[in-house]
Amino acid sequence: MTRTAHESAASRGYPPGVEFDAVLRDLGFTLERDSRGVRHYAQRPTRYLTYWVQAHEDGTALFSWEFAIGEFAAARGLQVGSDEHLNTFLYPRSDDRGPQDGAWLASRLERTEALLRSLSFLDAD
Repeated sequence: MTRTAHESAASRGYPPGVEFDAVLRDLGFTLERDSRGVRHYAQRPTRYLTYWVQAHEDGTALFSWEFAIGEFAAARGLQVGSDEHLNTFLYPRSDDRGPQDGAWLASRLERTEALLRSLSFLDAD
């Protein structure tokens, strides 16, 4: 999913009544599993980045992401820690909980993309 697609999703505003499952499909998420009343969706916009959404029965959603930083570094001739790159991920300190709403989800995606784009090892101070 490109940034342009996320921006257009946010600008559409998804009026009430648009099913969250349809919003997720529109944003490129696929259903991974349904367990104990929680639907787990994933979107993999790059080889290293995965977005996760859990849609709960109470109408809330949990948004998180993971970045395979170990694999990313290894692909560039670098290593993180002891070089267990298959098990080294970058995560947010906390996940976001909000309504099952397309505009809310698009805003979380845009915020995450802005954060990841802002990372620079040369401007680490």
